[in-house]
Amino acid sequence: MERRQDTTESAKAGWEHIIHGFTKIGSSPEIIFEAGNGIILRDTQGKEYMDLTAGVMNVNVGHGRKELGEAAKSQMVKLAYTPAMRGMTHTAVIECAARLSGFTPEGLAHFFFTSGGSESNEVALKFVRFYWRSKGKEKDKIISLNNAYHGSTYGILGATTMGQGAYWRNVGPLLPGFIHIPNFHCYRCSFGLEYPDCDTKCARFLAEVIKNEDTVGAFIAEPVQGAGGFIAPPPTYWPLVRQICTEHDILLIADEVITGFGRTGKMFAVEHWNVKPDILVMAKGITSGYVPLGAVAVSDEIFETLATSGSIFTHVFSYSGHPVCCAVAIKNMEIIVREKLTENAARVGKYIFDRLDSEFMEFEHVGNISGLGLLCGIDLVEDKTTKAKFDPAKGMGKHLVRCALDQGIKIAELGGLGGRIGISPPLTITLAEAAQAIDRLKPIFADIGKLVA
Repeated sequence: MERRQDTTESAKAGWEHIIHGFTKIGSSPEIIFEAGNGIILRDTQGKEYMDLTAGVMNVNVGHGRKELGEAAKSQMVKLAYTPAMRGMTHTAVIECAARLSGFTPEGLAHFFFTSGGSESNEVALKFVRFYWRSKGKEKDKIISLNNAYHGSTYGILGATTMGQGAYWRNVGPLLPGFIHIPNFHCYRCSFGLEYPDCDTKCARFLAEVIKNEDTVGAFIAEPVQGAGGFIAPPPTYWPLVRQICTEHDILLIADEVITGFGRTGKMFAVEHWNVKPDILVMAKGITSGYVPLGAVAVSDEIFETLATSGSIFTHVFSYSGHPVCCAVAIKNMEIIVREKLTENAARVGKYIFDRLDSEFMEFEHVGNISGLGLLCGIDLVEDKTTKAKFDPAKGMGKHLVRCALDQGIKIAELGGLGGRIGISPPLTITLAEAAQAIDRLKPIFADIGKLVA
């Protein structure tokens, strides 16, 4: 399969100076993008692609939104930067926090701002330990799920289990204090059970682990597993987990870095199950990826405990609550509400799932379709009856992604499952665009077996 490469002198000059993530060091990029509008990306050779990945599940309001650029410019001209710490702050972060409090679930309206998801999850872990020590308890262990992705920075890396250790294999050992339990992938149940006869064993197992461990401080999970496969839980999972955490007096952290700001058809995914976590982590969709920003929301109870303790949260980032990023977030939240993008995600997401279920499940090598809203995951299998995966050495997922790129469609191979494909377009995608995308993907999925024949 022939891949095109940009041959301009400026591109050649830049290649050797960049280390690309998840790319062989020293290799050249296959595609260089230079422009985007809506769900369309254009590369340096003029070819257009339907971006069914929304960047990395973060460009919620679509590419090329001039309003966001204008918001950034206006803030830069007014006040480009001043830190938000040591008793000093600025109007942009105050307004951003006030606006954000109208989006988050009730009782989660106290925020610490960061520059992204990994930082936000690390802050969440610090809040857990700070909270328990403020109450005179040493409860420092963190439980996370198998196949989870919570970030790549060193502090949170122990909670990231996706890809069988791919994220820490060459940089270990990990920090201590992390426990991993089976995730909620019903198609490949770790306990070999079937829902609902399983009595939601994956959730109840959390209670068993807590009983056999001392000093557990929190359980962290993505409401829908994101980079690990766009895997949605069974409907009883989250209410049961909330009950278990409450009964055993541990904090519940919902990592909504990917699922937040409308992607699942609700502003935050926990709203699907009427569950309120103690800590809610967000990033990506808060600015739709236009500038780096993340935030951690803590419950009223956590906030009041820390406030009355008289302690200082000795944690800072130079760019925590950056004025320009906050200004973009304010405008981004305005767009999401004004254009009813959460509702659109639910409507178009249902259309995509319905078509995938009715038209793709008949294909020989499509084993399962799951997810929520505009997080659609497709399991590739070598044998549909046994659910056997393709040999990773065949690179089935990578082959399929490349075929789609050749047809002007950008989809993603999701990590940790050995061949799961993700569709997560901007929330602005129309029904007509979704129909076109599915029509173009259908023959590719129909002929999967030919890719490695």
